[in-house]
Amino acid sequence: MRNLFRSRPSEVFFIRGYAKSGTTWLSNLMNLNRQINSMSEFHLRPLFEGAEKISNFPWGILRHEDKSKIMHDSLYRMVKQLISDVCGNAPWCGDKTPCSLRSTFIPGVKNLYITRDGRDAVVSWFYHTMNREIDTRPEMLTKKSRLDENPQYFEENKQELLSFEPLVREFAKRWNTTVTDDFKMMQSSDRGEIDLPYLWIRYEDLQLDTQKYRDEAYRFLGASPSKAAPLNWCTQAGFGDNDHNKPDQFFRRGQAGTWQEYFTSAQLNWFMEEAGEAMQLVGAL
Repeated sequence: MRNLFRSRPSEVFFIRGYAKSGTTWLSNLMNLNRQINSMSEFHLRPLFEGAEKISNFPWGILRHEDKSKIMHDSLYRMVKQLISDVCGNAPWCGDKTPCSLRSTFIPGVKNLYITRDGRDAVVSWFYHTMNREIDTRPEMLTKKSRLDENPQYFEENKQELLSFEPLVREFAKRWNTTVTDDFKMMQSSDRGEIDLPYLWIRYEDLQLDTQKYRDEAYRFLGASPSKAAPLNWCTQAGFGDNDHNKPDQFFRRGQAGTWQEYFTSAQLNWFMEEAGEAMQLVGAL
């Protein structure tokens, strides 16, 4: 009898996109709705990679297609249960982790997928890697020292920010590879080849009409926009202030199109040589 009165299990969803593309903003927007709990960050990719490795062991029983399917189905159930257990009792439980669609693909699980002009993303990444000391190469540590001494240094000397060519090219190449693969996944879904329910949101569109695209995301998940609180400082475009610019903080600026202030023509060439295909796909050209 007790089973008759059990509440509906949480529906799990993913928020996906490349690093510094607005996944945190989108997650915060989802959390304005009391029906939703979007959490950061599960980083479950190693579980999926492990399952693939096990499937490829030439001497293992799970290499056989039917047994591999059983393993993957078990993994999918475990991941959904894990997210639901950590998230609590919300009707919709989300994992916001910046990663590719393919890396944690579970058939039938909805994905909110956000893209951003890669040129804005790389500007944000340079600041992020300095603030978190992610890249410890001498050139970036020198930049970090300048930022530590004067948080406004690269706002006063904007064309110095992206002067380290290797990192510009590395970011652009990884961004291009990930985004182009994400679009292949979405195209496969469009053709009915895989069960990947997705809603693609452009960062730039979200800036222009935050509430419109926020409510569209709620409806995509199945939640009611009427259950959402008003936008607050960390969910409004530009954090509610067009002059907001705090280089030493995670919520740094949040404006679209500001890449033009930072790139020299040479730096733009470095980026475009690596990322031209994805720039076309995200509608940035």
